[in-house]
Amino acid sequence: MTARPDHPSGGSSALAANPQPDLELPMRLRVAIVVAAAGALLVGLGPLLGLVEPDASAAFLAWPLLLALSLLAPALAFVFANRRRLGTAAAVLVGPAALAPGRLVLDLQFVADPGLAARPELLRVETLDALAPSAGVWLLLAGHVAAIVAGVLAVQGIGHGDEGTGSHRQGLLTLVLCAGVIAAVGVLMAPFASEDPYLLPHPALDGPVVLLIGGILLAVAAPSTAGFLAGSTDPEFARGGLLGVAAALACVAVPPLVSAAVLDQVQSAWGPVLVVVAVIALVALAVPAGRADSGESTDDLRLPALTRLITTSAVLALVAGALALLAAAAPQVEMPFGLRDPSPYPARMLWPAGSLLVALGIGLLLPRAAGWLRPMLTVVWVVIPFAAAGVLDAVFTAVQAADASAGIGAWAAGIAVLFAASAAIIAAIAGAVERDDVDLTEMAMHRMVLVPSLVALLLGAGAFSFPVLTAPDYTAPGVFTDFGTTSWGLVIALAAVVGAAVLAPMCRPPRAAALLCAASLVVAVRVLEFPLTAERLPGSAPGLGLWFGAACVVVLLGTSIAAARVPRDRQ
Repeated sequence: MTARPDHPSGGSSALAANPQPDLELPMRLRVAIVVAAAGALLVGLGPLLGLVEPDASAAFLAWPLLLALSLLAPALAFVFANRRRLGTAAAVLVGPAALAPGRLVLDLQFVADPGLAARPELLRVETLDALAPSAGVWLLLAGHVAAIVAGVLAVQGIGHGDEGTGSHRQGLLTLVLCAGVIAAVGVLMAPFASEDPYLLPHPALDGPVVLLIGGILLAVAAPSTAGFLAGSTDPEFARGGLLGVAAALACVAVPPLVSAAVLDQVQSAWGPVLVVVAVIALVALAVPAGRADSGESTDDLRLPALTRLITTSAVLALVAGALALLAAAAPQVEMPFGLRDPSPYPARMLWPAGSLLVALGIGLLLPRAAGWLRPMLTVVWVVIPFAAAGVLDAVFTAVQAADASAGIGAWAAGIAVLFAASAAIIAAIAGAVERDDVDLTEMAMHRMVLVPSLVALLLGAGAFSFPVLTAPDYTAPGVFTDFGTTSWGLVIALAAVVGAAVLAPMCRPPRAAALLCAASLVVAVRVLEFPLTAERLPGSAPGLGLWFGAACVVVLLGTSIAAARVPRDRQ
């Protein structure tokens, strides 16, 4: 019997219009969802069995919250799978899998020394006696392992391969990376403040080694995973990936905030708040990430010619560099008689920063070099705020503590930051115009660039997180310790290095080489902080950040050379 054309089972047009319901759910994806749900149950209910011996309970009834948070990702995957959104369902499980190693290492603190874990939602000890891990810890760790396995099975279940990224994704990638960096900063900060002597929270860099490693793994995984998933040309995979990363970050950020809300001796801190802001941003960005490219709009923005944009960015870079050099040479602050000026040594950092911007500005005016140097400017500009932040910090301190007055150098440094940022924005717009004339449909993730870029990302995080200079009775301003004006420069520079390392594997080889080379110059300026400023402190010695920075420069330059040598037929 012939099917009627207007019946859903008999017309090919109906199938073409709505093919999704006919898709069969792959067995591996089914298993992945089950494994993810089982892992969530272990993470949520494991603490009920007790984490330590002798037994000690949580500071409040937290297991229902932990269970609900852990089930977010598998529940979303189940809903999307039932709607036959297979790519979205699989990608939701990728985010928790990527963040699971960091969470697993953090929970290993219950094995190493439970008293230093500072996790009131899981445990509150009331003794200084030694504690041993019990069955609940192993279930908790097994839950994180299950999340990793579920992520691997989900991707294998739908056969999703490496994807490139079109020009329409660049704006989304930028916003996602910003959200990821905010989350990275948040997870490395103290989870809460406490007046309880048995709950002593620490920033990751000041805590035990286990917490340090776990925090760094989370800080690296958040922006890199979010950026990679957002760069997929499969909109469904991009949307699910961002939702999965948001769900995993919520599991990290929400418990400390609830602890501060229900416990009298615990107060909220900025770290979890920043992570929650990142979670909200990723959820919001998942909406445009899931929209397919609809083609060119009839109301395309009419942009100036590419050459004019590059010339404008070059002039702005020259002005920014010149102002930075002026700030280095001119007095930054006028101190009252008899008081020492604290700004000369921080001002030395403006010399390499200003020189780099001047060199880039001159190079951009040369037609043959402009195409290669334009993407470099979008990264290298951060050396100006990085260097200026230290100067402005010294000036602000002198003005507030000694009734000093800012000099021309301080004003020049501040204005240089504005010109450098403007130059980078114009250069980024020029890049968007340039990509309109390039076929990006055949772009692919370059594995020979991806792996060393991720290594460089880790080294760069260490370079800006750890001090490059140590001395007796001296605490260097940092991203996660002694946060101040100088720290904002470190955060901006670190964000640029992370962004370059994440974007480079998805760019055309010449542009990837330029981004990686630019990131190496930013880290090199950080490394120069030791020889330029070490004389100000007696007994100064190289810090861990110096060695991380030096290694990062080598890896970035090597990766840049490798990217530049990719065969032309793969560009």
